[in-house]
Amino acid sequence: MTTLLSLPKSTNQSRLEVLGATVRTELAAIGRPTSEMLTHAITIGEALDQAKQLVGYGNWENWLGTECGLSLRTARDYLRLFAHRARIEEVLQRAAELHELSIRGALRLIRTGTVTRKRTSTSPLKIANWKAATPMQRTTFVAGIPLVEWLAVIPAAWRAELIDRIDGLRGAQAKPVTAIMKRAA
Repeated sequence: MTTLLSLPKSTNQSRLEVLGATVRTELAAIGRPTSEMLTHAITIGEALDQAKQLVGYGNWENWLGTECGLSLRTARDYLRLFAHRARIEEVLQRAAELHELSIRGALRLIRTGTVTRKRTSTSPLKIANWKAATPMQRTTFVAGIPLVEWLAVIPAAWRAELIDRIDGLRGAQAKPVTAIMKRAA
C-alpha cells in the first residue's frame, strides 16, 4: 500500500494544494448561514489531518498560516471535531433539537460530554438592577447567597469587623449566664 508520505514530492505538493483549497472552500461555507456548518467544520478537520501528515514535522504552523490563514488554536479545534465526529453524529442522531448544534457547542460536547445551552437571562449583579430593587428584593437576593460563598468574597476588613461583633455578642451573652450561675451557687 502506498502512503501519501511515500509518494514523490510533486505528488505531495499537489495533494497539499488540494487540501489547502478544500480548507479555504469549507471555511467560506462556514461563513454563510447554513444548517450544515458543523459538517463543513468536520470536513476542514479531515483535510487538516491529512495535510498535517503530509507537510512533515516543523512545517505545520507555517503551512497553516500561508495556505489556510488559520491560527494553530483554530486548526486544533477543527482537528478535534474531525477526531470526535462519530460522537458528535451519535448525539445529533439521538436528539433532533440539536441539529442546529454550533461548532462551539460541539467542542463543548467533546470536552465535557454534555451540551449546555447559552444562558439568556441578565445578570442579577448589575448595579442598576441593585439600585432599582426594593429593600425586600435586595434582602431576598442576599438571603439566597450561601454564607460560605458570601464570606469568601467580602473584604478582609469586613470579615474582621464581623468577627469582632460576633465575639462581642458572645461576650455579652456570657455575662448574664455567669451572673445567674453565681447566684445559683
